[in-house]
Amino acid sequence: MLNNNKVFAFAATFLLFGLLLAGCGKNIPEVREVGVESITLSEELTNGVTLLKGTTLNVGWKVTVLPENATDRAENFSSANPDVASVNGNGLVTANTEGTAAITISVGGKNVEFTVTVVNKIIVPATGIQFMSSELKLKKGETLSLPGQITLTPADANDGLNYTSSDPGVVSVNAEGLLEGISLGTATITAASIKNPSVKATLTVQVMPFSGDYPRAGWTMTASHELMIATNNPEGNSLLAAIDGDLATNFCLVRPGKTSGTTTKVTVPSGAAIYFVVDMKTAQDVNYFRIRHRDITQAFIRWYAFDEISGSNDGTNFEVIATDVAIPNAATASVQETVNIALPKSSYRYLKFYAQKAQCFNQSSYTSQGNTVQIQELYLGVAP
Repeated sequence: MLNNNKVFAFAATFLLFGLLLAGCGKNIPEVREVGVESITLSEELTNGVTLLKGTTLNVGWKVTVLPENATDRAENFSSANPDVASVNGNGLVTANTEGTAAITISVGGKNVEFTVTVVNKIIVPATGIQFMSSELKLKKGETLSLPGQITLTPADANDGLNYTSSDPGVVSVNAEGLLEGISLGTATITAASIKNPSVKATLTVQVMPFSGDYPRAGWTMTASHELMIATNNPEGNSLLAAIDGDLATNFCLVRPGKTSGTTTKVTVPSGAAIYFVVDMKTAQDVNYFRIRHRDITQAFIRWYAFDEISGSNDGTNFEVIATDVAIPNAATASVQETVNIALPKSSYRYLKFYAQKAQCFNQSSYTSQGNTVQIQELYLGVAP
């Protein structure tokens, strides 16, 4: 009887445990997968983004996933052009080099993409442009850089400006904003934002007759004879030395009847003429020239006169402008630069300075005459 009770108790306990397990199973929630129906880019990415080369942008969690209870919300990232812009598994985009790349974000089998543009600089458009003055006077042949005359708003605007002239025949302006007075008259210059051409400012430029020393940039020279060159060229002798603005160089011609030079030795026969020609690249009014001699101690190597100064517009056919033109105070060693030496007003591209007579090179107060005649700088200009 005792054994039967034990069996009954065991059976009852097992049945009760089974019932309890069955009751617990009813309270466990059923797991159900909810698929992604759509994903949408955040507004900040919709129209693409521009990144400065070398910078990064985190685009993780920049999408809206529907439905909200979608179970697979893991984001995956890829770049169509990783050389331009790469992206890692956390959504960190790195701008590598200039160009464009499409970045794709995938969630639950749905994809969206946006464009990354990598640039070397971030463009800041101008919202305001103002010239320092509304009017400007410019000499004929004179140049002026406009960017230094302009204030931009904001101050860091960098989209660039387009420059135009209402009359390029009077005032020309290039892409960098360099003005040049071409002919007498008045023209209006406009500077406009490249990004927003409606943002602009104007400047009235009046071209006046030029006066003073002409700028010599771009000028060239030729000479009657090859240039002597001493060892290591201590004089800096060259065909540009007299018009280069460098006081350490000198334009040296061997005098008639002399020989000079070591690296390049030049001999000019007695009685021969020597000359040099300045090419101003365009015909210009000239009514004076000025010489800066080499130094204050060597007056014996100076020019004392020119037999003839002539002009040409083709470089071949020259017309006489002046004869027997003396250089004032050439024999006075302490006078290194002459006054403006007057010439009859002319308008030529080429000016030739010609000398043959002994008085062009010799000065009786010096017992020794140099082998060369030298000029440190030569200036040409027009006085009012």
